[in-house]
Amino acid sequence: MQAHDNHYFVYICGGEPGNNLQIGTSENLQQHLQKGQSHTQKLVYYEHYDREAIALAREKQIKESSSNDNQKLIESMNPNWLDLSDLL
Repeated sequence: MQAHDNHYFVYICGGEPGNNLQIGTSENLQQHLQKGQSHTQKLVYYEHYDREAIALAREKQIKESSSNDNQKLIESMNPNWLDLSDLL
């Protein structure tokens, strides 16, 4: 048994519907956003996993989805495309 919990986040950053989306995986999403997020990109969607392999598989699945499917995914959690980084 491990002494600490593992955290892996699949995230989508974007400005607004129809614009390019940045899809990725991070072990520390809050730190990742603070270091690399530009002012035009905001965290619009994320999922949490406790296993890296599952997170990486999900990231690949999202990247292979159509932009329309990704927009629907984002809007299922965040219909107004608000910046979710404050919720972390």
